[in-house]
Amino acid sequence: MNRRVQKFHTQSDMPSVGPKLKALRSRAQPTLTIRKMAEELGIGYSRYAYFEDEKRYKKATLPLDMTRAIADVLARYGVDPAEVMALAGLTDAEVEPEARDIEAHRPTLVSINLPVVLPSEAALRDMFRSLLVLVPEGATKDEAAAILARRLPSGLAAIGPLSLDQASVASLVSGEVARSPATDRPASRPSSRT
Repeated sequence: MNRRVQKFHTQSDMPSVGPKLKALRSRAQPTLTIRKMAEELGIGYSRYAYFEDEKRYKKATLPLDMTRAIADVLARYGVDPAEVMALAGLTDAEVEPEARDIEAHRPTLVSINLPVVLPSEAALRDMFRSLLVLVPEGATKDEAAAILARRLPSGLAAIGPLSLDQASVASLVSGEVARSPATDRPASRPSSRT
């Protein structure tokens, strides 16, 4: 009887997995909010938040399928999947193959959002004309796409760097017709036909 009481106290003294999960999510680069994490997992905000809330989710481990999904998402944001898989209560020997499998399916490219200023429509049109000259007559769409994709960086570099002075920025904000720094022509606006 004394053994049961001791076992009960040991289990109740075990910390919830929530703070560990939150700490791992907080290490993601770029940072993931709870809402973004839920979106990435394809589940509702409150369902994911439940697992991080130590007052509501009091277990010491996460369900294995949920842990795999979380590890997969966090791996894309630079968090070691082995650390995440440990949250399922797996032994080191069980964590390793799980982490390797997640790493094997991890995309080789990581996407990030950056603000970008592109040249005017006229400058881009001129650039694409010069690139289309490189596509041989009779090329398939796939061949043409491959050639254009290879040449796009050099085409953008040929347009030159864009530098917006304060007047250009002010005119963009106020809604005036902006001039392209690359061509010094007015940037075209879409017509508002009804």
